[in-house]
Amino acid sequence: MTFDERRTELIDAAIRVIARDGLAAATTRAIVGEAGMPQGALFYIFSSREALISAVIEEITGAERLGALLSIELSAPDIGVDEVLTTAMDSYLRLLERDPRREIALLEVATHAMRHDPDAGRRQWATYRSAVADALTFIATTMQLRWSMPVEELAHMVTSSLDGLTLSWLTDRDSAAARRHIAVLATTFAAMAIPLADPASTETADNTEEHHRR
Repeated sequence: MTFDERRTELIDAAIRVIARDGLAAATTRAIVGEAGMPQGALFYIFSSREALISAVIEEITGAERLGALLSIELSAPDIGVDEVLTTAMDSYLRLLERDPRREIALLEVATHAMRHDPDAGRRQWATYRSAVADALTFIATTMQLRWSMPVEELAHMVTSSLDGLTLSWLTDRDSAAARRHIAVLATTFAAMAIPLADPASTETADNTEEHHRR
């Protein structure tokens, strides 16, 4: 196995152990046992158990979690912002349905941080919100629109909404209810999108205003 392959397997093994047995049970011995590697392999890849747990957080909250949003075809004719957001959040829900252990591990790590390292918990969610803000900026740029509030504030609302959606689904596994929730969220957030003015229209309006002044 290459260095990157070993790193990926150790992160996946840590996620499986944390989701199944809790963070306290995710000792280095348990993780390497889950990965089928000698214990020395972990410290060859990561400087410490804490560094591995940080990599787990980055894996769950990073590009993979929001990849569905960034991969949507935004240039299709007549596509609306509500449709983009619905498709994105539904793609996220499908990721959750396929592998709920990742979100369970994320919640486990977050709960531990709230008790023992609040700064780490804040950094964890800051990473998540930053990724959402990047995605919202990507949508705005590609679809030629702007948001009616600062993108960082909107990203905070979106992440809070997705957190609620995630926790509800993990509790009841009711995907139909989750998709109804998504429809409401998409409509709500789409209402905050303001199309950028067409330069030609703006020029025409300016000329008309100048004519009236004369």
